[in-house]
Amino acid sequence: MKYLAYLILLGFFGIISCDSTQDIDKVTNIEKYQLTFNSFNWDTKPYKFKSYIKDSILIEKGSQVAAVEFSYIQDIENTLLTWDADSEIVEDTLSNEQIKKFGTYNPVSAIPLILKKAEEHEVIIVNEAHHMSQHRVFATKLLKGLYNRGYRHLGIETFWASNYSDSILSVNGYPTLKNGFYSKEPQYGNFIREAVSIGFQIFGYESSGHTNGKEREINQAINIKNYIENHGGEKTFIYCGFAHGFEGNIGGTWKKAMAGRLTEFTGINPLTINQTNYSEKSKSPYEDLFFRITEVKESTIFVDKNNDSFGKYRNKGWFDISVFHPRTTGFIRPEWMLFDDRKEVNLDLSNAQIHYPCLVFAYLENEGIGSAVPYDIQQIDSSIVKLILKPGHYNIVVLQQNEKAWKFEYLVKLK
Repeated sequence: MKYLAYLILLGFFGIISCDSTQDIDKVTNIEKYQLTFNSFNWDTKPYKFKSYIKDSILIEKGSQVAAVEFSYIQDIENTLLTWDADSEIVEDTLSNEQIKKFGTYNPVSAIPLILKKAEEHEVIIVNEAHHMSQHRVFATKLLKGLYNRGYRHLGIETFWASNYSDSILSVNGYPTLKNGFYSKEPQYGNFIREAVSIGFQIFGYESSGHTNGKEREINQAINIKNYIENHGGEKTFIYCGFAHGFEGNIGGTWKKAMAGRLTEFTGINPLTINQTNYSEKSKSPYEDLFFRITEVKESTIFVDKNNDSFGKYRNKGWFDISVFHPRTTGFIRPEWMLFDDRKEVNLDLSNAQIHYPCLVFAYLENEGIGSAVPYDIQQIDSSIVKLILKPGHYNIVVLQQNEKAWKFEYLVKLK
């Protein structure tokens, strides 16, 4: 009843609200605002306009850095296109024998299988591609199930192994631009928010002071080992990038990745999950050959009669499970962002004297504007903006390229 009364009072004060019966809300209470970002000294403009990413970042720093910048403003299509700019086309074809063998594997829903197997382990390691928001959404979907199975700690690569980031998060209760690197991407921020709200204790394990890749893998594993030992060996979820989750000996200069080193130093056999091999690219020729011949509608694992996962190996290194993710069917706002109580909210800014393009930021009401990681971001070239939000009260900030900004309050109602 108190929550209902609160919503009614907000309505009297003219806060724009959205429910399932409204397609587009016209904004009428927008006011001028001075937006400043409280971020690292080397990252004073953490969210950049598309034109700047294309004309400057791409040229100066290359396609992978530019792709990550596109991911920060949730431009999924340009993220994929830019990442693939320097990728090699996979020109091989599958043999009939390979296709036939793959056909003996059965598709099963990924999350229930992962959660079931996680019951048998003390540590689960999930990797991501650092430009893929979809991977962070999938990791978010695992959190409640893992917590219910006794997992209490979440280690993330994007935080340094220091008390600094951990204490900032502990004090604020939400992710900020000064917590880490990749965590300023909204879906990464939401992953952290969800973990905090569920009850996970979050820590960073990234290496510092290493001189090469091998030392970095070793240092990461030592940082995780020390943390686990200092917390009584409680169940731990480790979230990492790309190859860090490989078990066994993968050869090369690393010899072993972080996951392999963790087993070496602790004797722990982690459950390792690979998201990076079987995810979409900008075009089919860049995709893994086995991913090309699938069309999954949900995140899927292909298993054989022994319930072993289909997946890729590197020398004698492996992941226990490889996930096939569905392709995006709508790039403006991908359907895989809509889960649990999240929904698409459409706003019309035509009443404001705004010059386009502009960036639109959605901040939860109890989080610092310009210091928190936004719940969602979009660049728009006309008056309509589509945001993916959960129920709650938001501050929406609109930023022009000339750095002039506007703000208005917005309420997303419960369904």
